[in-house]
Amino acid sequence: MDRRTLLKAPLAAAAAMAAAGGPALAQGGRTIDIRIGGGHPPAALWISTIRDFYMPSVIRRVGAETPHRIRFTEGFGGSVCRPGECLEAVESGLLDLAEIQVIFEPAKLMAHNFTIYVPFGPASGKLAARCVRETYARTPRLAQILERTHRQVYLAASVVGNYGVLTSFPWNNLSELRGRRIAAAGPNLPWLQGQGVGVVPVQSNLNEAYTSMQTGVYEGWIMFPDGATGFRLHELSRQYVQSDFGAQGNPCLTVNAQSWRGIPPEVQRILKEEAEKWSDHLGEVIDQRAEESLEIMRRANMTVRVLPNEEKVAWANALPNMARQRMEEMRRNNQPAEAVTTYVQIATEAGHRFPRDWLNS
Repeated sequence: MDRRTLLKAPLAAAAAMAAAGGPALAQGGRTIDIRIGGGHPPAALWISTIRDFYMPSVIRRVGAETPHRIRFTEGFGGSVCRPGECLEAVESGLLDLAEIQVIFEPAKLMAHNFTIYVPFGPASGKLAARCVRETYARTPRLAQILERTHRQVYLAASVVGNYGVLTSFPWNNLSELRGRRIAAAGPNLPWLQGQGVGVVPVQSNLNEAYTSMQTGVYEGWIMFPDGATGFRLHELSRQYVQSDFGAQGNPCLTVNAQSWRGIPPEVQRILKEEAEKWSDHLGEVIDQRAEESLEIMRRANMTVRVLPNEEKVAWANALPNMARQRMEEMRRNNQPAEAVTTYVQIATEAGHRFPRDWLNS
C-alpha cells in the first residue's frame, strides 16, 4: 500500500465515523477528528503558532462551548505534503485542514500572491496581516477560487516576516549583487531581476536552504529574519540587509470542503474565528521574533545594516512593474486582479507609503 493510500485510510474512517454521528460524548456530542498539516517543520513560525496557539485554542473552545471535542492528528514538516504540495493535499483529502503556502502556487493561486507583486510594502507583520485579511474580505473571489476550483474552504490568511537580503558575502550597493546567485521562493524571484539589480535568481525553499547554501548552490536568500535564524542560515552568512521588501501574505489556512460539511456549524464557527485570531497572533509574533533574530545574527558576528531609503527607491524603480504584468495575466486567466489594487488601497489607507506607484508607473 503506498503512502497516499495509507494517508487516505484514517480520513475515510473519520468520515465514516462522522456520518454515523461519531463516538458519543455528554449531551449528544462527538469527537471530530481533523488531520492537520503543512509543508514546513515547527521551526517555521507559521507552523509553530498553529501548534502552540491555534490548535490549543480550538480544542479549548470546542470543549467549553459545544458538546463536541476536537482531536487533531498532525502532519507537519513534509510528512504528508512538502511545500508546493499542500494545496493538492487538501483538495484530494490527504489532509482535512492545512497551512497552504500560496507563494509556492504561482499559477493556481496567482491572485492570492497579491502582496508579492507590490514589494516594499508594510514591514510590520501585525499591520501586514490585517491588510492581507482585509484584502480577502473585500475580494470574495479569492475564497471562491479555493472552494470552486480546489474544493476547500478558506479560513484565514496571514503573513511571513519582513523580507531582507541574507548573503554569505558583504555588499554595500546594488552593483555588487550583479551576477550573484541568490535564492527566493517563487513569485518573489522578480525582485532580483531588474536591470539595475542583475542577480542570478534561484528557485528554492527553506527545507533545502541550509544544505544548498553550505554546498554553494547559491550565495544568499531573500529572507525574513526569523526564517534566517530558525533554519540556521545565519551560521553560513556574513551579512543581513534590512531592505524592507515587506511582510508578505503567504500562509493560508484552508479546510477540505467535504470535511467541512461534516463539521457541526458551531465548531465551524470556532475554527474560523480562531483562524482569524491566529492571523493576528502570527503577525505579532513575527514582529517580536524579528528583533530577536537580528540580535542572534549580530552575536554570530554578522553585519546587520539597513538599506537607505534612496536605495529602496532605486531598487523599486529598477524592477519591472510586476503589479501591472501580473494583473494583466490574472485577467487573462479569470483571476481577481482587483486583489492587488485592493491591497495597495488598504495598505495606503493604513498609512503605508510605497517607494513606487506600482499601479500607475
